[in-house]
Amino acid sequence: LSAEMAAGKIERLGFGVGYRLCERLAQGRPLLTIQQSSSSNDGGSNTAADDGGGGHLEAVKFLCKEFWVEVFRKQIDKLQTNHRGVFVLKDHDLRWLKRLPADDERARVAAIKLLAFPCGLIRGALSNLGISAVVSCDFLADGKNMAACSFNIKIKT
Repeated sequence: LSAEMAAGKIERLGFGVGYRLCERLAQGRPLLTIQQSSSSNDGGSNTAADDGGGGHLEAVKFLCKEFWVEVFRKQIDKLQTNHRGVFVLKDHDLRWLKRLPADDERARVAAIKLLAFPCGLIRGALSNLGISAVVSCDFLADGKNMAACSFNIKIKT
């Protein structure tokens, strides 16, 4: 139970950092498509929110390219979407997990705690862009590389 509470606290810290960092990064950049799309989805029709409309896709692309580069000095390796508000961001070489041994259960538990922070970063950045989402993470199971992981983003409608 205390491990879950610790992970929750780390995720909340990541949320705050992600929210503020996104605000700083978006300050000097024209993100009109994100802001217009999110504000037009506030009332009435929710078709753009359901299909992962242009605003959501643009926001996630911003995360993958500019936001991720600021935090990890590299872009996300792969972005996938079902165009219904679900996005999967894959990073095959996350710096923070590089040196963890692949076959150690304690290292896996530590990695799950570490990944709570980037989950919070993503959720905070999306929140700053006016998008409410649930973010989870998982390891890409190849058995020998602990640093490969994916982040699953589900846009709340």
